[in-house]
Amino acid sequence: MLHRADLLDVLRSAVPEDALHAGIEVREVHTDGTVVHAGGVSSADLVVGADGIRSITRRTVFPHAPAPRYAGYRTWRMIAPPRQVRSVETWGKGDRFGYAPLPDGRVYCYAVVRGPEGASGDIHALRRRFADWHDPIPALLDSVADDVLLGHDSYELPDLPSFVSGRVALLGDAAHAMTPNLGQGGCQALEDAVVLGAAGDLGAYDRARRPRAQMIVRRSRRVGVVAHWTSPVAVAARNTAMRLAPGSALIRSMEPVLNWTP
Repeated sequence: MLHRADLLDVLRSAVPEDALHAGIEVREVHTDGTVVHAGGVSSADLVVGADGIRSITRRTVFPHAPAPRYAGYRTWRMIAPPRQVRSVETWGKGDRFGYAPLPDGRVYCYAVVRGPEGASGDIHALRRRFADWHDPIPALLDSVADDVLLGHDSYELPDLPSFVSGRVALLGDAAHAMTPNLGQGGCQALEDAVVLGAAGDLGAYDRARRPRAQMIVRRSRRVGVVAHWTSPVAVAARNTAMRLAPGSALIRSMEPVLNWTP
């Protein structure tokens, strides 16, 4: 488990200083490689739209593409002080809580809570919601300060017909935003970058990446549906099936996601 800020530091250190122009708002991207932005207009042989789930690139290059859709739950992320734990995700009746150790001993935690889009909350609400969950979940929440809590509604992007158009390629969440249920959002963006860097043309990039990324979007969606069941009968059946399934079954189910080579 790697903290996202540490990953960004690694990537940032590999980029030449004069290649980054921070604080420049991109307003339009055209398939001929023209980019309209706050600093003027630029043109390039290749434009990579890696600008996230609300991608300006996607909206201007594919104006009729469907908007991201809300998955029905909000994800809260936080970092707790060092504690001896192993990686665990617990499913309840409509809610989930997970935690995993970071290399420096701190604990990455996340709570996934069903609710309406845009629902508010704070660490106190999470403590109340998970107060009767198993140890060390209440203790982890008690150790977290309110100012380190990040809350985001969970969305996914309906399938696009292509990740490329003209001289423009979409990458990461701009192309295939997914729910966080498999922990693959950032991972799939890295895979995109590797394939795009090696591709002989944009068509090859699209053919290599779109089927796989959209498959993982669907798998992540299915996991979220089952994890957030609220029917007592469905939850009981799910929990019984998971208790009876061997640990190797979970590993095998993740092989199509994790066993990837460029």
